[in-house]
Amino acid sequence: MQFFGKYDTRFDREFLTQSYLYFNEDENELTPSEFEKLIKSQKDIKKNIVGTIYMYNPYYYPYGYDEKKKLSDQGFVFDGEFHNLKIEKELTLFKQKIKQYPNKIIQIKYLFNLNIENINTSEILMSFNEDLEKLNTNQLTIFDKQMCYENIDNYNVNGKFIFFAWGNKINKKEFVYIYDYAKFIFDKCHQMQKKVSFVFRKSLQQPYSEDNLYFLHPTNCGKLKNKMPNIITEVFAQHPPQITSLDDISNQNLI
Repeated sequence: MQFFGKYDTRFDREFLTQSYLYFNEDENELTPSEFEKLIKSQKDIKKNIVGTIYMYNPYYYPYGYDEKKKLSDQGFVFDGEFHNLKIEKELTLFKQKIKQYPNKIIQIKYLFNLNIENINTSEILMSFNEDLEKLNTNQLTIFDKQMCYENIDNYNVNGKFIFFAWGNKINKKEFVYIYDYAKFIFDKCHQMQKKVSFVFRKSLQQPYSEDNLYFLHPTNCGKLKNKMPNIITEVFAQHPPQITSLDDISNQNLI
């Protein structure tokens, strides 16, 4: 498996604006330019992209760059081209468990494209919430609208299935506009007749998870982390992936 992405920057902030997983059938790896040819046109996209995985935010770097420093401080050129990215964190699990898409692509989308490790601070979340209140207006936002957020006026998502895995960070009471933004994306995928799937805690049940947009992340899920590899195997053992419950009831110490 290879991971390709495009970066952009504005006002000293860095964004992973596009990213894709490519499932190599053999040991031959594609160059970024070879990969780009696979999504060059809408016909290519329809042929090659099988689905989309939705997570919360990225924190990935190209090969040869240090994650402890900003790309701009390391001489990275924001050239609008695809780069070969390191496969780390939850992508390692996807690499191990997703086997049935040889020579196909899964797009990786994020609720927010800001490429930093600790995004879940009150300051950043308040900024996102303020921005999203203005998203459909002409008002200036703190983070660049095109680089950080989805274009909800012309929303599009690729492939036949959407696997939501952005965790439990969406607080609909405290950050109303973040919740509304995420709810729009979730509902829109249903309206587009995509096959929507996710993993939910059995103790909370599916309706609660959907209402609160709580879809388990493959690795950032506390004590349930050890159960996720088998669940990801179960989810992606069938095509398209299915909504699946994780049993957190029988082992109460895992709740």
